[in-house]
Amino acid sequence: MEPLSFQEYILSLDIASLPRVLKVCSGVYFQGSVYEVSGRECCLSTGDLMKITGLCLQKVTCRDPETGLTTELPLNFKGYFQPSQDKLSYTSLKKLVRTRPAGLQDMPFSFTSAVNLTIDGRVIPKGQPISLLSVARHEGQEFANCTTMGQDGQHLLCLPISLQGQFYECTGQHSYTLSQVLQSEAMRGQRLKCSALGRHSLLLCPVYEVEAIMHMRKEVVKIPSTLEVDVEDVTEVSQHIHFIKPLMLSEVLRLEGAFPLQAEILEGPEYPPIFENDWIPHLQKGQKIQIHGKSCAWRILASSSKGRKGSRHFLLSSTYQGKFRRRPREFPTVFDLTASLGKGECLRVVVTKDCESPEEDLPSLSMGDRLDVLHLTKTQVCRQAEHKSIDVLLCSRSSGEDEESEQLMLPLHLEGGFVEEVSDSRRYSLPEIVEQLQLPCEVKVASKDSSLANDILGSFSALRLEARITETFLVTSLCEAPSVSFQIPPQWLDMALFFTEEPASSQTPLTDMSKVEELTESFYYHLVKLMPSNEAPPPRPPKRSDFRDKAGTQLSGTKEVTEKPKCFKSSTLEKFPSNRMTVSFLLLSLGNFSKVGEDLTTYREEKGEKKILDLIHSTTFSNKQTNRVRKEEKTWSQKKLFQKLKLKFNLKRN
Repeated sequence: MEPLSFQEYILSLDIASLPRVLKVCSGVYFQGSVYEVSGRECCLSTGDLMKITGLCLQKVTCRDPETGLTTELPLNFKGYFQPSQDKLSYTSLKKLVRTRPAGLQDMPFSFTSAVNLTIDGRVIPKGQPISLLSVARHEGQEFANCTTMGQDGQHLLCLPISLQGQFYECTGQHSYTLSQVLQSEAMRGQRLKCSALGRHSLLLCPVYEVEAIMHMRKEVVKIPSTLEVDVEDVTEVSQHIHFIKPLMLSEVLRLEGAFPLQAEILEGPEYPPIFENDWIPHLQKGQKIQIHGKSCAWRILASSSKGRKGSRHFLLSSTYQGKFRRRPREFPTVFDLTASLGKGECLRVVVTKDCESPEEDLPSLSMGDRLDVLHLTKTQVCRQAEHKSIDVLLCSRSSGEDEESEQLMLPLHLEGGFVEEVSDSRRYSLPEIVEQLQLPCEVKVASKDSSLANDILGSFSALRLEARITETFLVTSLCEAPSVSFQIPPQWLDMALFFTEEPASSQTPLTDMSKVEELTESFYYHLVKLMPSNEAPPPRPPKRSDFRDKAGTQLSGTKEVTEKPKCFKSSTLEKFPSNRMTVSFLLLSLGNFSKVGEDLTTYREEKGEKKILDLIHSTTFSNKQTNRVRKEEKTWSQKKLFQKLKLKFNLKRN
């Protein structure tokens, strides 16, 4: 077929013959230019192939060939058209049969030829009427059964339907609707008359939106039939061509019932990578893969204990067959205790370091204290002479087996160290952990997964199971190793591919290599950000006023404060032993340190150093006194008692 303009080809196209494959030959455009077609981009270059799949009528204009005037007709135009000549010309017998206007396709009908026809040695003169009776197929070819009247009577003819020539239908002056005219290939190029539009002859010029499939186009391309390019019909020689439709892996995830599939990667995943494994580097352009289906397994986000190179992070599949034992959890603050307290769960912890409460009305903790965590409640505290309500964690502290437990209210902002007491030696699988324990939890691998050649989880002293992930993965394998599967998360590891026409290999038992996937550090923190979290941020601790502000100390270059700060006198110190408080606790609890050194000196001169030491050792400590006081008592038992205190307070004052 010779190249035609795109518009001429579409006007002569038989819609019943779709789809047709066209090749772009040339045109008045820059090679590789981009056309904005109906809001879509369509890049046409010389040599491009397109498969025409449909036509959609956009508008119809009628042109007066004598004056050149054009008028656009509505698509629902009600007028009727008649040929301006009695005879319509057809270039082949097939077109005469197949492209007659709708409503005139019944047989028999008569036609004539513009030239003499020689059939089986018999010559049929031009202009002699021929009646077409029927169309039949014989040995794969179609023939028209016809009759004609000669000088010696009626003759039967069997004409091949592909017979070329110039044929005219013998018909009267019929009227056609706009739709009938546009459906007839012969009438679309004929001059017509329409009484509703005047007496002049008209040519109809329809404009179509051509729907086509092109290489590397995800959607159907829509091209106007008026696009100024030349095309060639290559349908007969392009039966083997496969038009590639690119897809993203995330789009494959939405397909239903189409697996297994074989695909080829067009563009590998974007970096940085998300997994540290052996199969990620294979996902490059040109790699063929088999997609076996969707994975229903959920996953657990896990982190190892910190080592010399920091923590390592993993995704554990629910199909992991190893077993775990519980390990005690660690909590740095009371707020973490609150967040880890589940409904109906009994949580018992041991204090691992001293915790001094900044609230005067709330207790402090000492290393070794055992606490039973009860529930969250509220209490009133005094801050800056105002009573405020704060959240506290109610706990029960027991000092020994014989002593009664003491209930404590711990502020959530209290920093310290707590370790869970665990007496559970049972071995759990991952599904049992999710069902019976609360995440996050601390575990250690008790037995490895025997199906893995190298189960790295067994090399860690502790694992923190953080959260459950229910994203859908695609079970995939490389075509060169179809039985070794791995699982790709398209929502995190997307890439472009297309389905090949090659059939996927028969399903064989798959070896899953994705039961344990190590995450890169950057992706781990990205994944943590994506996790839904309903936890409120930890409360801020109360502000501590600076010692200098409390004492009103005189700074260099400033005027002395007129109002003298309040300070405990030596007479005040004498009263505290009778109140069963130690001198040490008093000195460490004073808010004003400006004259503590002077008071100590006065007290020493009046009472003597030995009497102070005797007073300290004769005092009984209560459970509410902090461990800080107990440590300082050992220091004060030395002879340098007052020098140490003076140095301590002078440092704080400066």
